[in-house]
Amino acid sequence: MKPVIRLEHIEKVFTDGKEDFEALRDVSLEVNEGDIFGIIGLSGAGKSTLVRCLNLLERPTSGKVYVNDKDMMTLSEPEIRRCRQKIGMVFQHFNLFPHLTILENITIAPVKTGRSTRKEAVAQAETLLRRIGLYDKRNSYPLQLSGGQKQRIAIVRALVMNPDVILFDEPTSALDPEMVGEVLSLMKDLAQGGLTMVVVTHEIGFAREVASRVLFMDKGKIVEEGPPAQVIDHPANPRLKEFFSKVL
Repeated sequence: MKPVIRLEHIEKVFTDGKEDFEALRDVSLEVNEGDIFGIIGLSGAGKSTLVRCLNLLERPTSGKVYVNDKDMMTLSEPEIRRCRQKIGMVFQHFNLFPHLTILENITIAPVKTGRSTRKEAVAQAETLLRRIGLYDKRNSYPLQLSGGQKQRIAIVRALVMNPDVILFDEPTSALDPEMVGEVLSLMKDLAQGGLTMVVVTHEIGFAREVASRVLFMDKGKIVEEGPPAQVIDHPANPRLKEFFSKVL
């Protein structure tokens, strides 16, 4: 199966001018077509930094990032932006434009990048909005929506670009508990449809049910990786066992 994204020996060091912080340490990873990765671990383990390195929103200090076999680290900024058009991103805090309607938020990227005409983008956006039960909100503004509705709109905004993979950076952690279910339900539907996904999540039940592979990160390293039945139900690493003793 062809890798959509491949990381080789990624290191990421942040510095404040006084001291260095090693956020990622020798991380290698392959995301193949149809994979659903669940990335778990304590806060500060490097999960969000890892997912942001997958599309070079965070540039690694060293190592290689390949997207569809292109070495992203050697590309110019315009070429990187073109590659990113095939990598959807869903953020923790939605990142919708507050001054645009829901329909405008969804259609702005495919129209501006020339991937669709406005008519095509609107038709696709309206189809997706009907699918998630939010067609009646198409002319509303983000401020008028609940957190769960905003996050589902953010997912639709990623989908309308017809990406090869969507990256989710803790998509439910900013939501009230009663809104988490509606977002996870949509993500489950997408997974069942064969979409390639990389999900940083604290929702262990979701990772067990939906992920094809689970990564546990600790102190910037992948310390255990495998199918959910192995990593979640029969963890081998002592740090992973300790993690589950706190969260399950």
